[in-house]
Amino acid sequence: MNFEELRHAQISSLDTLAGDYEAMVRNWGFSTELTGDVITPLQGSGWSGQAAEAAAQSITNIRNEIDAAFEEASGIAKALRDAHTEIAGARSDLEAAIRSATDQKMTVDSGGSVHWPAATGPEKNDPEYATSYRNKATAVAEAIAKALARASEADAAAATALAADTGSDRTAFNKKPLGGAAEQEAKQAVDLMRLGDKASPTQIQQLEALLKAHSGDRGFATAFYTSLGPEGFLKVYGSMAEYSGYYGSEATKKILTAMQADLGLTLATATNGDKQPHLTEEWQAGLRKAGATQYRLLPEQLQGGNPYGYQILSNILRTGTYDPHFLNPIVEHMTQLSAENPGRWEDAVSKGGVPIAEAFFLGKDGSGMNPLSGALEGLGHSPAAATKFFHDPATVYNEDGTVKATGQLNTYLKQLTGAGVNSILQDFQPDHGPHFTAAPQEALALGHALEAATTGRPYDVTDGPMPVHTTEMSAVMKEVTDRFGNTDGPGLLKKGGLFENMDSSFGHMMASYMGDVQTAVDHNNHALPLNGAAASLDQGAVQKLLGALGRNPDAYGTIAQAQQAYTTAYLQDIMSHKDRYGELFGEAITNASRPGGEVAGILTAVATDEVYNQKQQEMAAYNKSVDDKVGWAKQVWTATAGKAFGEIPGADKVLAVPTDSIFKLIADGYHIDTYATDFAADSYNNGRNAAAGAAEAAIKEAATGKGLDQVYLETLATTAANGTKQGLADGVVLTRAINA
Repeated sequence: MNFEELRHAQISSLDTLAGDYEAMVRNWGFSTELTGDVITPLQGSGWSGQAAEAAAQSITNIRNEIDAAFEEASGIAKALRDAHTEIAGARSDLEAAIRSATDQKMTVDSGGSVHWPAATGPEKNDPEYATSYRNKATAVAEAIAKALARASEADAAAATALAADTGSDRTAFNKKPLGGAAEQEAKQAVDLMRLGDKASPTQIQQLEALLKAHSGDRGFATAFYTSLGPEGFLKVYGSMAEYSGYYGSEATKKILTAMQADLGLTLATATNGDKQPHLTEEWQAGLRKAGATQYRLLPEQLQGGNPYGYQILSNILRTGTYDPHFLNPIVEHMTQLSAENPGRWEDAVSKGGVPIAEAFFLGKDGSGMNPLSGALEGLGHSPAAATKFFHDPATVYNEDGTVKATGQLNTYLKQLTGAGVNSILQDFQPDHGPHFTAAPQEALALGHALEAATTGRPYDVTDGPMPVHTTEMSAVMKEVTDRFGNTDGPGLLKKGGLFENMDSSFGHMMASYMGDVQTAVDHNNHALPLNGAAASLDQGAVQKLLGALGRNPDAYGTIAQAQQAYTTAYLQDIMSHKDRYGELFGEAITNASRPGGEVAGILTAVATDEVYNQKQQEMAAYNKSVDDKVGWAKQVWTATAGKAFGEIPGADKVLAVPTDSIFKLIADGYHIDTYATDFAADSYNNGRNAAAGAAEAAIKEAATGKGLDQVYLETLATTAANGTKQGLADGVVLTRAINA
């Protein structure tokens, strides 16, 4: 749109047209009329037979067309209104620029060029006269150019949107307001993506709208990525992200961030091998080859090094739940490339020995050069893939991504958790310098991947029922516990340790495996209920791992809630199956409460020590974490005993849904108080009495409505409390020995 076209455009006509379509949508009554005048009377007529069935099908087709017409009209109304808003805004910008020129005694001709008056009198000898006016004219000319660009983009966007909304089928209305068939929508998205670094902000926004609307459509997703090809996609997306992400406005960066996420969702849809259509094996192999290839994305003067394809792909993998058949070869290949040369990722994006300051497609919030952070986040959202990655035999790949060997020993956990220099999780952050050991953001992503692998659900899904542990999940949990519960492992998780960012995920993992944790702590107790396959955790490794995690407020809160909820549920289960234990009923109560007490002893001792020796204000962080993690208590309670109670004939409703008072006692029992004068004694006694009190409360609540003798009930409650105290004392003693 040129200067004259924008200046004299009949914007009011566009406003009227948009208003007419909006009014039609608001007052849409065709569907109601069809139902009231045709469908309802027909249904009440009792008409049946082949003719009635044929009529019903015809009416259904008519209703579908009416619904499609409504969707198409709605899309047209929106496209027209958006066009009016933008073009009217551009007109206002243009008029403001012209007024600015007039106010400064300049003129604008019919072509949009700016002129200033010739110098007269003394001004002829003023060397600053022309310079001053030239600067003023340049500013006005730039304002005019921006207004014209805004109008042109809006005009083009409206034309594209209207073409998509009306579709290409002249015999029927369009059911999808953004366009016709999935493949047609994909073609439009492909054309926009191929613009790369030449894409305008409006075109990027248009591309994002298409991806958001169709990210879950298999036809769209497969056609989109197939048309671009793996290498073609990485090159054009990389140039778009690097140029617009670095040079674009904040608004454009926000759109790119959203588009990046939708590209991930679209890729996950396109690579789901269980459904048709999906990307071919050749396409996926091509992506591995492209991932190991470096690309120049921008002209030499703008290019900051030549990133690998995997670096361009990294942030896209952060979003979506991926099929293991697609994701695992990518992560395995990337891990092997990193092991071969841990510094390759930084070297690739360096120019003259200095890494680029920012790459939009790399790292969280634009920082970091190691693509493993994004790949591990992908595993963190894909539990099945994560379990297979850490458990199944490894496949070794050549540099170009072709398969070299299968059925190899899986050492990925060992490789990823190396504590020395030259770590494959090393990274470079522009604001912090290089990390030759494991970097914080990579450690966090690794924790997310391990959490998904062991718990069976995405790391950021922390509510709802916990999946039952499979043999493979439990095997990974045992390997993780052995790694971080021995040698240098606990120290790596403590404050200042290389992998302290994994503590929150480890807290979730220990909570999910609380039955296995208590079984390991109370080595000879094989009666404790588990959530699926046994993990067979090592006693010493679990104790030392608890000692490390208890120093982190978030992990402490999660494990504390899970431990007490597990013990509470188990005690209530025993109370509901009293006849099963006979004369050993009292011993069963003790055996159920003692291991939980030991876990409580370890956690309370190290957490109290951490608060007392570090700073008093950390007390609030610990106590808040306990209160915030009550959801874990309810989940663990349900996984441990909730299902069992539902199977007991005549079981009290109170057992199926424990009262909030129990969960409050759990939280209060783990609150820390370091203000006491006699700190050591009072802190120990507070934790001891609160944990025992929660065990007593569990017994008494389970006995509600049972008609038990009060003396007998008090004896049972005391037995549970004493078992907890015994275990807690053992845990405190053990903690002192570990920290000695």
